[in-house]
Amino acid sequence: MFLPFSHLHRRPLAANPSLLPRLFHSLSTSNKPATRAPTTLVAVLWDLAASRPPSTLPLYDAAVRLHLAATSLGRVHLSEAFIHPGHRLPAPSPAAAAASVHLCRVCGRRFRARDTLLRHFDAIHAREHAKRLARIDSSRGDRRVRLAAALSLKLSKYEKAARELTAAADPGSPAGDLRRARVAVVLSRTPSDSLRQRAQEVLDEGSIRCLMLVSGRDELVPLLRLAREKGVRSVVVGGESGTARWADVGFSWAEVVAGKARKAAPSVSSKWRDRDVLKRLEWRYEDEDEDEDVVFAEDGDEDGIEELARKTKGKPWWKLESDGEKSFVCR
Repeated sequence: MFLPFSHLHRRPLAANPSLLPRLFHSLSTSNKPATRAPTTLVAVLWDLAASRPPSTLPLYDAAVRLHLAATSLGRVHLSEAFIHPGHRLPAPSPAAAAASVHLCRVCGRRFRARDTLLRHFDAIHAREHAKRLARIDSSRGDRRVRLAAALSLKLSKYEKAARELTAAADPGSPAGDLRRARVAVVLSRTPSDSLRQRAQEVLDEGSIRCLMLVSGRDELVPLLRLAREKGVRSVVVGGESGTARWADVGFSWAEVVAGKARKAAPSVSSKWRDRDVLKRLEWRYEDEDEDEDVVFAEDGDEDGIEELARKTKGKPWWKLESDGEKSFVCR
């Protein structure tokens, strides 16, 4: 009677338990489709005076959604906003100001007035933050390391909320909201000219493969033509007038805010890649042996025919190679 062989199948896994996670990981990841990370470098240049987001949305949220749409096209290498030093955001209407709600980024409570939010933040969260720092300072050795690691999330959350409240101290200036959204702010007396010069520099460098212009001025049409000549993809946001017609893709602010631009970006990128592949595979016929000096004579001009026959190599086309040679026929 033969012994069962089940114990032989369990030995390899029992001898090396580390094979189990690798086996299940290989089985779980084998059916997943391979996703390719976007490698296209994108430059975002924004003229805030020429293309303003909807007034119903805060500038910080609009800048974040614009950044998400740009990241869907590739890797954002440059993001700059050109604003006038005296530029101020439009004051909200009384109805919008009354309906606005101020959110505490630490506990999530909502307040109708900003002053109430500040008093709540100083009375509760500032004191809690001070107590946490005192606990960490009073600890020593390994206990201090473990305590700092346990409270790191709460400390970073408080610091981020405090920065947002400090940046919103001047609600009329857009620089604070743009910097919080990781957009470099460039102050200029002529924002449109500065944007045009910066875009020219970016195109001359040749490292950017996608240029996103957030502007609606018609003076940017020559830049879009230059980008097309250099093989750089161009995207225009907010150029509903006529600038978007010269770009490869155009989005409105409503599409950016609603997330439609972010959803359409992958399909747009795939179309661009397919177009580049087809362009490289395009077959063109070029006749290198074409003789431009040959001139065909008109009908009835026998001298021109004889001259053409002398120019061509060999015998004329109507004569066979066997003509003029003696051919013998055996009978």
